[in-house]
Amino acid sequence: MNVNVTFPMRSIEFLDGFPAALYRSTLEGTILYCNRSFANLFGYASSRELIGSPEIALYQNKRERGCLVAQLLQQKRLVDMPIGFRKKDGSVLACAVTVQGVVDDDGMVVHLDGLLRDLADPVRPSASTHAPPDEKLQGVLEMAGGVVHHLNQPLTILSNLLNELLVDLPLGPPGFEKLVQIQQQVGRVIAIARMIASINSYECMEYVAGVKIVDIVKASRACLEGATHD
Repeated sequence: MNVNVTFPMRSIEFLDGFPAALYRSTLEGTILYCNRSFANLFGYASSRELIGSPEIALYQNKRERGCLVAQLLQQKRLVDMPIGFRKKDGSVLACAVTVQGVVDDDGMVVHLDGLLRDLADPVRPSASTHAPPDEKLQGVLEMAGGVVHHLNQPLTILSNLLNELLVDLPLGPPGFEKLVQIQQQVGRVIAIARMIASINSYECMEYVAGVKIVDIVKASRACLEGATHD
């Protein structure tokens, strides 16, 4: 494989078989490396079809890459940034992107190492291997599912609008950092909505005055771990 990256060959072999979608691109946007999971996520049979191509061609809204790079240059690492992509067949792909800047000896970002997670493919336990929830829990889950469904569209629109604002603004003007912080918090809300959508059993925690509330993080983690062990 003729790949212009600094990964040792053994590392490349390991990453190619890794189940998560991984990639490396230049700061300018050329894909230097991607593994099979990344290629398959976008509907390609092989990573060779993508290596050397412009990363921006995968974006649904090309401005979002500019926004990602602008934030990355400030923070050096972004976690679960929601971004819309397009697959090879043109269909829409919504992902949470975690990306880190790789710097040279002068501390300048030269590469982007990233991981993509498909937001439309939550991992959850199979209904056939778990006892059905009781009526009260079922009602709570259905209500939560409805809330998440109605939140997704305005959150996505808000995230896209913030991305466009950040791309149009030069780095450093008054208010830029606040917009970045707002965008990050929108990303957190999207992540919380995704966790709520994955819950199928209660995990509670103490709140105040003896009141208990659902621990969303533990409940969603328990569901994911249950799916892993199935």
